[in-house]
Order: sequence, then structure tokens, then C-alpha cells
Amino acid sequence: MDKKQKELARSFFSRHAQEYAQSISHAGGRDLKRLLELLEPRSSERALDVATGPGHTALALAPFVREVIGIDLTPEMAIPFSQAARERGLRNVRFLVGDAESLPFPEGEFHLVTTRRAAHHFPRIARALAEMARVLKPGGRLGIADMVAPGNPAAAQLFNALEAARDNSHVQAYTVEEWQGLIQEVGLSLLHLEAFEKEVTWPEWLYPLDPKGWEAKRVEEVLAQASPGIRPLVVQEGPGDRILIKRRMVLVALKG
Repeated sequence: MDKKQKELARSFFSRHAQEYAQSISHAGGRDLKRLLELLEPRSSERALDVATGPGHTALALAPFVREVIGIDLTPEMAIPFSQAARERGLRNVRFLVGDAESLPFPEGEFHLVTTRRAAHHFPRIARALAEMARVLKPGGRLGIADMVAPGNPAAAQLFNALEAARDNSHVQAYTVEEWQGLIQEVGLSLLHLEAFEKEVTWPEWLYPLDPKGWEAKRVEEVLAQASPGIRPLVVQEGPGDRILIKRRMVLVALKG
């Protein structure tokens, strides 16, 4: 199952590498700004960005640290990553192909490890987090930004079902409470965790998918089966308009 899920992720993101490189939401956004603020990167530090994709987080970190390595399961992401680095004149960044659950680095290699908008794709989240903690130096910081599921269990189930219908490489969005437990389980100390809601228009959420494609039809099937009492907790609907209530989280944890 793990291998199949990773293949689904590699397939999805290889098809859409350029679209994610051009995504305004992924290139910026409140979660990226807060992640950088909370991490307080320093010019002497080395950083690793896990599941870097086209490198939005890695490239944002680069001006503030000595070196950034971006690692991703999808080889096709190397092209937009390298192109963006050249365009920005960043010479302290590089891309590697690799798996979040088996990072090809020795213990205690990095001062900073980040992963943004990617953890919900990891088949074994505890394994991935343990790997990120392993490659951190003592005193190093782990920074994570990702979608989070609603606290209501039925709403969380619907939210995850919609995300999986849109992109079948989606594994699970966790609640804030689950994230607190996951960080504790890998032996890190939680320094900061904040969550916020954002209303995302339906076309924005579906991007880069065809709004009339098979994935969008699969989403409609999931939504049609949702309980009328739970559906408004995840999706707001008006005349000719539909909005997904997207919850995001930013956390920073310390390796003692």
C-alpha cells in the first residue's frame, strides 16, 4: 500500500509540476510567511526542505541560511526548482530526488528541516517525522505547514474524502490534536502551533485539475453522499458559488 501511494503521488505531481511551480498560493501565502517568521533562520545554518516540490519553501529560505537542500519524490520537480533558483540568482540551493520516509543523510546533519503542504501525502507520517527528527542537529528546529482536518470526526472524514477524490495520492489530513501527539511521539518539543481557516473558491481548490474532468466528477459523487448536517462544516454553498473551508496549520518543534 505504501509503495502504491507513493507511485500515485509521483504520477500526480509529475503531470502537474509546472502548474504547481506557477501556483500563486503555493509560492506564497500566510502559511509560508509564518513558517519563516517562526523558524527564525540564521545565515550560518543548513536547511533541508522535505517534499519540496518546485521549491517554493526552499527558495524562500535560501536568502536567510547558508545552504538549502530540497528533496522530493518526483524527479520532474527538479526542472522548475532549478529554473526558479537560477532566475532568483540563488546559488546555495540544490535539488535531490528522495523519499521523506528514508532521508539519505546522516544523523544530525541540519539545523532546520521543513515540509510544507506535503505531509498529508506521506503514507507513514510517523516514519517521515522520525526521519526529519533524526537528521536534525540537537537544538535544531522542525517547521511544518499543512492542511488540517476539522475537529468534528464526521467533518474530518468528509474533508479527507474530498481531498482524496480530488487527488488520489492524498493520504490523510490530521487534526491539530493529532499533530500535537505526532510531534510528541518523535521526541520533539513543540514550540509553537497555530491554525487558521481560509475560504478557498472551488476552482482554486480544484487547480490544477480540469473542473470538468474525472477527478471533479469523483468529488461531486463524494459531496452528494455527504450528510446534510455535516456538509456545511466543510463546504459553503450559495447561488452559483461553492467554497471549501480550508484549515491550515503552522508548527515549529525543537530537538533537545
